[in-house]
Amino acid sequence: MSDPLDTLSAQNAISERSLRLEQGLTLHYRHDRPGALAAPAGLSHHLLTFFLTSNSRQVTRIDTCGEHDGQMARGEFYLFPAEMSGQTSWHSEDETFHIMIAPGLLRKTALATDCANPDRLELLPTLKGRDRKIENLVQLMLSELNNGGFAQGLYLESLGSILCIHLLRQYSTVKPIIRQSTGGLAPTKLTHILDYIHGHLDRDLKLATIAQQVDLSQYYFASQFKQSMGMTPHQYVNQQRIEKAKRLLKTKNYRLVKLP
Repeated sequence: MSDPLDTLSAQNAISERSLRLEQGLTLHYRHDRPGALAAPAGLSHHLLTFFLTSNSRQVTRIDTCGEHDGQMARGEFYLFPAEMSGQTSWHSEDETFHIMIAPGLLRKTALATDCANPDRLELLPTLKGRDRKIENLVQLMLSELNNGGFAQGLYLESLGSILCIHLLRQYSTVKPIIRQSTGGLAPTKLTHILDYIHGHLDRDLKLATIAQQVDLSQYYFASQFKQSMGMTPHQYVNQQRIEKAKRLLKTKNYRLVKLP
């Protein structure tokens, strides 16, 4: 099996940008000339390819699914599950955004969301799809890839978790069981988490690391934290970093200097 990022990067693109996250998620933007890719032995990761511009003719074949031969419009995508063989070719210049998900990450999400039969988890191949939630997540991920900034890793991990849950709900052979709300984190756990965040604002805080402090999966923790605080962990971290910067400016008499 081949790594989809290596397979894509072997093509001579007009421009490209990539970002690998430790959790098993890779983001890859491409501006391509016409070309073709093949994965006769399958891919090591699940691959979702989202079209940022239209392509006049896209020929994509995924074994067990069939073939699409025709236009791919802006906002459409194909989903190429790991280990399935296939190939794709495109006949005009286009821009695409690729999300690569390690099978282990998807299975971990399935276990954390109480999926039935996670050992039988398979993503369903999609040759020409359109999904408003996926479109919104792609735009947020692409913006982070382009701009970066504070808590980039934490924010992208949160978006990746949302995407994995959505794929499990809509594009897989298993379905997650939605947990009933318990009203948020217990007061002792919430206090411990807030103390931990405040003590590590100058570090690259990751959602999984924060959740481990109270022995919860990152997906369940994020939902409970939002119920307790009225905002996501990412939003809270950003808010506290801004407040800390304001306090530093006041206590240290720092001045903002206007550059020429």
